[in-house]
Amino acid sequence: MGKFVNSFQLKLDTVLKAGTAIKRSNHASLSKMAGEWHKFMQGQEVDTGIVSGLVYESWQRSRDCGVDPYFQSDELLTKEQVHKQVKDNESLIRKFGDIILDIQKLARKNGLTVQLFNTEAKNIQLIALANYYNRDVVNVFAVTTDATERSLGTNAVCLALRENRPIEILGAEHFNHNLHNTFCCAAPVHDSNGEIIGAVNIASYNYRQSSDNLILATFLAKLFDNISLILDTMDELESYNFAINETIEYFPQGMLYVDGKDEIKYYNKKLIEILGANPTTINEQISKFLVLLKDYGHNDSIENEIIEIEKGGLRKFLTVTVKDFIQPHRSHKERIIIIAEQARTTDLQSNTAYYTFNDIVGQNEKLIVAKNLAQKVAKANCSILIFGDNGTGKEVFAQAIHNASTRREKPFVAINCGAIPNELVESELFGYETGAFTGAVKGGKKGKLEMASGGTLFLDEIESMPLNMQIKLLRTLSTKQVCRVGGNKEIPVDVRIISATKKNLLEEADNGRFRDDLYYRISTISITLPTLCERQDDIYLLADHFVKKYSRELNLPPIKIDPAFYEALAQYAWRGNVRELSNVIERTLLLIEDEQELKLSHLPEKIIKAYNYKNIKSKLSVINTQKNSSDNLLKLSEEIIIELLLKEENGIICKVAERMGISRQTLYNKIGQNEKLKHKLQKSSS
Repeated sequence: MGKFVNSFQLKLDTVLKAGTAIKRSNHASLSKMAGEWHKFMQGQEVDTGIVSGLVYESWQRSRDCGVDPYFQSDELLTKEQVHKQVKDNESLIRKFGDIILDIQKLARKNGLTVQLFNTEAKNIQLIALANYYNRDVVNVFAVTTDATERSLGTNAVCLALRENRPIEILGAEHFNHNLHNTFCCAAPVHDSNGEIIGAVNIASYNYRQSSDNLILATFLAKLFDNISLILDTMDELESYNFAINETIEYFPQGMLYVDGKDEIKYYNKKLIEILGANPTTINEQISKFLVLLKDYGHNDSIENEIIEIEKGGLRKFLTVTVKDFIQPHRSHKERIIIIAEQARTTDLQSNTAYYTFNDIVGQNEKLIVAKNLAQKVAKANCSILIFGDNGTGKEVFAQAIHNASTRREKPFVAINCGAIPNELVESELFGYETGAFTGAVKGGKKGKLEMASGGTLFLDEIESMPLNMQIKLLRTLSTKQVCRVGGNKEIPVDVRIISATKKNLLEEADNGRFRDDLYYRISTISITLPTLCERQDDIYLLADHFVKKYSRELNLPPIKIDPAFYEALAQYAWRGNVRELSNVIERTLLLIEDEQELKLSHLPEKIIKAYNYKNIKSKLSVINTQKNSSDNLLKLSEEIIIELLLKEENGIICKVAERMGISRQTLYNKIGQNEKLKHKLQKSSS
């Protein structure tokens, strides 16, 4: 059983990583749904293009039952019941192993509430509650004891039981207004005869998690299904295959699992439909599709890439995500491939700029100069070159410029010139016609320049573009026309170019690695972004911004920050700039556990060491200016080190002694001989 749970958990982790490609909602659609909800409540006609039939029919039933959309339910677990149910999961752990503990850890990390309901949508077990881990247990609708439609109105639990399939109800799709900031995914649980015996529900307060939560709820439901049958009739390998094969049939996307040799291991029925095959030809169609992926240059992990195929003589557009992983004790990569059908307009819809100038945080003079210049030229159509080290925010600036321009309703298309093999740069930028090369899809393919027409093309790491492509790009920018690979037709394009580089392009031109005529074409305006080391005065502001941002995403209570935490950040040399600072803050909040204050000890060791070194060095430099004997200098240096460590370790002698490499008794002797240190020890211990 233990090995089964471990193998199941490995697959769960792998599919969860792949699941980020499945995104049903965004800010705009959630806002529209809220508007339709208000219209429904006012007796007006709703837009069925926004509100699904499933949700609309449930709204009608809820209203017919007399459910109050604004009521405050009294069918909630008390604090004592929450505490007991979260802690008292021994029976589940005995049956399903440590995976229950893994679920609780996952809930803690992502701010999830996980709950089991019976066939009548009544609570039978609260597995995990996000608020509970923050020691701030409150009565919330996510832990209701009654999720029936006649009591709570439209929700994921009652619909999953009614429809006998996984359901997600997001925000304003809930009938009850108090649940409009809640995003729920539920899946039915069955007995060995396939009869529904309940449902598992996962609630979150972050809509970006909804796709992952739907996958997780489906996995948990399948785990709870027929567990006794699995234990009695299948060995561990068969259990593994059973779980995966059963789970992937639930998804509205096509799912494919292949090994390192592209041998087909699993696929679901939806994949057969998408590829236009039948059970006798599906293996052949899958093999052709894998070859097509290689021709696109997608041998490694990709996310939300648009691929064109031919089906019944017609061109079809698919959104494809590929996730590579290596199983323990194996050396070769295996892949999970998720495929979804898309309308022809997806090319443009997926190319969106999200950042605005409001997202650029900082008051540093150099940053303000760059930001003001970017805002001033945003409304013009001139080409812009952004110079800055890795992590300084070049793409954030590019997206902000696009969103402040007259082109903001058009596509923002980004391409990293350094991430594309040289032989594929031409087809990516300029597109290709049918038969241009082996594997080229019928009807050809648009390049990034065509996709960005009317909008903005962001060329990141432009210094990596091959010289022959620089020539072709220069001609396109001059003529405002593009010619696809293998074609002879000139296609008009209207595109604004924003480029980014971390190198001096004129020096690159002097060394023969970049064309100076292209440099002058793309750098009508040049914007230089300062490194984080040049923005020392912004570190406090940025740190506070990231703490608040990730606290909201992790559903954490208000976090206090120790001054030493800020000081250590300010003294560190940020090689990765703002991106590295963001990652460090996110890491500390993920590891803070039940504490509600960020301290120096929460930071990575390299930052703590740099902070201690600079502190000690600055104090020793003062000592060196004094005319003392070498013996006195040694004692003063030792005193400073002990004083700093006592402060850092909150007066815990054993930890200070361990860090100094001496015994506790030796440390006590040194402190006992120094009145200042004795006072410090008493102060830190009190």
